[in-house]
Amino acid sequence: MSGDDLFEALRHLPDQVRDAAVAAAVVEGLPAPGEISEVVIVGAGGGGVAGDVVESVAHLQGSVPVLATGAISPSWLSESSLVVAVSQSGDDQPTVAAARVAATSGARMVAVTSGGELTSLCNRWGVPIARVDPFAGPAAGLGVVMVPVLVLLERVGVLGGMNSLISDSAAQIEARHRSFDADPAPVEALAEAVRDHMVVVCGAGGVGKHAARRWVNRLDRVARVPSVRRNLPADEAEAGSWNTLARYVPAGVATIVLRHDFEPPGLTARIDLLSAADSTVHEVEAVGEGALAQMLDLVLIGDAVAEAAARHGVGR
Repeated sequence: MSGDDLFEALRHLPDQVRDAAVAAAVVEGLPAPGEISEVVIVGAGGGGVAGDVVESVAHLQGSVPVLATGAISPSWLSESSLVVAVSQSGDDQPTVAAARVAATSGARMVAVTSGGELTSLCNRWGVPIARVDPFAGPAAGLGVVMVPVLVLLERVGVLGGMNSLISDSAAQIEARHRSFDADPAPVEALAEAVRDHMVVVCGAGGVGKHAARRWVNRLDRVARVPSVRRNLPADEAEAGSWNTLARYVPAGVATIVLRHDFEPPGLTARIDLLSAADSTVHEVEAVGEGALAQMLDLVLIGDAVAEAAARHGVGR
């Protein structure tokens, strides 16, 4: 995706997110509030990332345990479990296999998908489906499959306040798009800063962890910039490991720290430990109302930095 394509996708993303929420709000056949003791989200690729993000949101404000397992249906599923199978295409075979296992367990199930084999199976089993856009690209795809899961979990009484959370997230996407148009300099500067470096991306808490994973993916695949995700150092010995890494990277190490309002306490002290490390540290601050808005904000900044780096041939 070129920089122009990214910005074009951003123009449509808020409406796609809102449309996905509306579609999930009318799905019939869901368990009633109080019938569910735990939620398991199964999905591979983008569905797996969406599950991880929803799990993080549920840790902050859920009423029952929510577990994202990738594409695995646990052996302990019961009639009070709700399995949410997430596959944008409906043909991710690990997700389809996990759904088959869940169907034999007696657990309740709902699918978030656009079609494919998963839809055929769910129709046969009488499993409700929240349908999503099959053509949404990487940035949009994450929101399009994640938002229906949030809405569905609110409808079964596991989460609350999702309408506001989703509305705030769509508003932040629009605001970040406007900021890219008005002043591209910060993104361009950060893309220049990673030139020929090994990039270490750090993000604490669920919001930071999943945003950092996305940054590493896009820097590596789009910009061809070697990148890894690491935890911030807990002590001087761990901070010294940055120097060990730098010895094997002649051009040096650039550390990007993703900051947000939902990070665990004590993070500033851990960032301060990097002052003695052989690395240039760049902090990226998320804005927006709510954990989802801030996570998507960090994701969009990372996508823009990767596109700018690729555009200028930063990667090796």
